[in-house]
Amino acid sequence: MTLERAQYMMVLSSVRLRSAICTSGKSQKEIAEWCWCSDRQIRNWIREDTNVGVSFLYSLADCLDCRPEDLLIAAAIPEGRECV
Repeated sequence: MTLERAQYMMVLSSVRLRSAICTSGKSQKEIAEWCWCSDRQIRNWIREDTNVGVSFLYSLADCLDCRPEDLLIAAAIPEGRECV
């Protein structure tokens, strides 16, 4: 039996996160307090100045009243790279 190489991996989408934050009706300060980060960090995520750590995925989804999967996208794994 041979295992086939995965073609895609799930990653946190800055576009989906930005959209969820902007349409949530919650202030950046509320979201920051819920996620235990600074409101400056939330602003950076909205402007897409920094990558969002996956460690925030569940707290963001909980705060934004969505499923964690709603903030993810499938990204193609480049040839020659393995997903561990």
